[in-house]
Amino acid sequence: MSVRMAEEDILRGARRAEIRVFIRLFPVFRRYLHDRDEAKKEEESTWSYRRERNGKRAVEAFISLGPTFIKLGQVLSARPDLLPREYIKSFEKLQDEVPPAPFDEVEPILRRNIQNFETAFQEFDRNAVSGASLGQVYRAKYMGREVAVKVNRPNVEFILRRDLYVINRLLSLARGRIENFLYISVTNVINDFNSRIYDEIDYRKEASNAERIRKNLGGREKVVIPEIIWEMSSKEVLTLEFKNGIKVTDVQKLREAKIDLKNLAWRIDLLFMRMLLRDDIFHADPHPGNISVTPEGEIILYDFGMVGTLDSKTRFSLLALYDGLVNTDPDAIMDALIAMGALSPAANRAIMRKSMELAIANFYGKSPDESEVRELFEIANNVIFEFPFRLPRSLVLYMRMSSLLEGVCLQLDPDFKFVKILRELLYREGLLDELYRRQLQDFVRKTIVSIEKGIDALPLLKRRLEEADGQPLQKRDRKLPASIFLGSALIASVILLPSRPLESYVAIIADLVGFAVVLIKK
Repeated sequence: MSVRMAEEDILRGARRAEIRVFIRLFPVFRRYLHDRDEAKKEEESTWSYRRERNGKRAVEAFISLGPTFIKLGQVLSARPDLLPREYIKSFEKLQDEVPPAPFDEVEPILRRNIQNFETAFQEFDRNAVSGASLGQVYRAKYMGREVAVKVNRPNVEFILRRDLYVINRLLSLARGRIENFLYISVTNVINDFNSRIYDEIDYRKEASNAERIRKNLGGREKVVIPEIIWEMSSKEVLTLEFKNGIKVTDVQKLREAKIDLKNLAWRIDLLFMRMLLRDDIFHADPHPGNISVTPEGEIILYDFGMVGTLDSKTRFSLLALYDGLVNTDPDAIMDALIAMGALSPAANRAIMRKSMELAIANFYGKSPDESEVRELFEIANNVIFEFPFRLPRSLVLYMRMSSLLEGVCLQLDPDFKFVKILRELLYREGLLDELYRRQLQDFVRKTIVSIEKGIDALPLLKRRLEEADGQPLQKRDRKLPASIFLGSALIASVILLPSRPLESYVAIIADLVGFAVVLIKK
């Protein structure tokens, strides 16, 4: 009965909110459609200040509509396949900072989640330290320890469900009135947003994410992750040790603490890139509010609600993409995008290659003092926006993470160069060796399959030739032993000799293929 009543409440709330949302978003959406069509027709270098102004107006509308739309706007800021670059610039500045709700509205949440709330904490400051779109943080003292208490905003789940119902209703009204590709892309964004936004208000999942990341980084990185106080945490309340530090973008205080800012930028970038390329989970929200620095220079990470995961295949595809970018190889870039599912294998490679060559040439023609990650995203805007890309969720989170990360590092070090550090990371930490070994294994697998198919065709070819010459049929050739030998030897060369340089593998494979041909001919 209560579930039914809740659904009825959501429907009633949605009907009341629908007109307000429509009035705020309809002019934004109408301007967006015009700007999008215009941007696709113009040259890559054309920047429209009118579109930039419209992007700012769109952000203002999203902020006025509350937490659901603020979070949705943050997701859209990493979608160059949907938004013109002028809109991207505005949406990237959409911060998750909202005035906290009055404590009187938050106290009931604390009481229903923490037994004997009045006596559970030795001290509890009723003035929130910070407020965000989905929650707010308070300082307290628990068992003699300074702790931070993170609490859901009042009625946040109801607000999310109501707003998502309205968004889906308005999206269904747009069907048939906008191009099909755009409708499908926006629908996919909303569906993905709907499937994960509730994770961010379930603090049990955030606590689990923090523990996983702590375990991965333990012994490898000099980083502080606040300890979770499990007995004082639940779905709606998260209690963790209070770790105070200097905000990462407070350059003056960092200098007063005699912290090397260039080295700090390097360490922060290395920390997040290692999480991305080495671990099974990465922090996907490195905005300035989520990173602090101790007076001794240690990095402190907060807020593990927004995380990403990469499977092995996607991770190696991302490495291949980096390798292609570092070496300015359009074909390698396209192959990596296809492997990640971002680009259809049926895409016209000739047209794509030409667009990428132009974008890369433009990127490398820029002056060296310009921001390199942003130039990489210019390539994304110029190419992805022009073609029907499908950005997987993991790639979208990565793009947002990289953009936020670069913004932080540039404030610490104006000369920060993402590609330069990336190149050193790939070579110094052996990531390229791992990539090339994986590519070699894939090559061996495909080679074996190709040779098997070719050998399967040999008896048929031989039979046709003998029939044409009028000669009696011979015994079936030695296809099976040769193919088994070749396949086994190739696999053994990769598995048993992992430390050999790439040139050695190529030589071994060439010798084996030659020997197999001799066997096949006999």
